[in-house]
Amino acid sequence: MRVAYGRYFEELEVWQHFKHWPGRTINEYDDTLLSLLSMNQHPVHHDEHFTRHTQHGRRLAAGPTVIGIVIGMTQADIGGRALETLSYANIRREGPVFHGDAIYAESTIVEKRDLADGRGAVTVATKARNQRREIVLTLERQIVAPRGGKSACNQ
Repeated sequence: MRVAYGRYFEELEVWQHFKHWPGRTINEYDDTLLSLLSMNQHPVHHDEHFTRHTQHGRRLAAGPTVIGIVIGMTQADIGGRALETLSYANIRREGPVFHGDAIYAESTIVEKRDLADGRGAVTVATKARNQRREIVLTLERQIVAPRGGKSACNQ
């Protein structure tokens, strides 16, 4: 038996909703690694003493770290078969994320359309919450999902 990773275009329906599992605790290592890779050296992510005098009083996880982890959380349910990402839109940090916060994501399919080349585009709206159920991130992305249908998954 094969385990599906992502879905085909025909398996995604408008208003279909996914609660992605498992959640993911963002630790200091995750944030430091991605911050260094992206050359984001803002002290609000790295300097505990500096952050004591800021709005939140402690270090924040960098936005791209949170965005990357949340998108990754959706792959098994939705985008794992995607051929490409056409766009990212309406990316909003709704609240702070700190080292040690656990993030949980859910997504809804908001649009499906046929592309001129015969492939299918799917627009996915994703919302992430922390362990206190506070919304910390919302975003939309449009992916190209391959055609293949439900029968192809069961082979």
